[in-house]
Amino acid sequence: MSSLSDYLNAHLPAGWQKPQLVEALSGTLDRATVYRYLAGTHPRSPAESVLEAFARVLPGVTVVELRAAANLSAGVEEPWVPPVEANRLNYAQRRALESFIKATVGPVDDVEEPAPEPPDLDEHPDLAQPAAPALTEQERGEVESYIRRLYASGRKDLADRLAASLDNRPAVKAATKQAPS
Repeated sequence: MSSLSDYLNAHLPAGWQKPQLVEALSGTLDRATVYRYLAGTHPRSPAESVLEAFARVLPGVTVVELRAAANLSAGVEEPWVPPVEANRLNYAQRRALESFIKATVGPVDDVEEPAPEPPDLDEHPDLAQPAAPALTEQERGEVESYIRRLYASGRKDLADRLAASLDNRPAVKAATKQAPS
């Protein structure tokens, strides 16, 4: 059992069994998902949509409480709406902020898990992502500036990942190979 499954089981309405919860969540979550969460065999970082579904049907249960039970950053009930000036961000800046937000609100446990080895795209070409549009020099400069600020703020892990994503872009690789040493 996990702390989240313990919490879910403890907050089933009086007289409800698992089938009643499955019925209440039908159309939102499938039966197997509900049973996995109740048994504690769910993902370590549950999807927000799953937590929201449970919060909608379990009386007195909030998404904030479910996040805390799942050892995630609890946050607040209502979604964050960025200021209107966020519409001025370009594609690279938006991706950088999304990565930063996801890394910041990830699981709060102190266990450092090794990153999974990425698949070899030469052996599995079907896994390759379509190439992202090339960054302009200005966009690249903005992203590099953001990476420097991440390093300065102590977010080395995120800065390293973001820097690596810049280096893994095909256009960047080609330009790097052609640059004189």
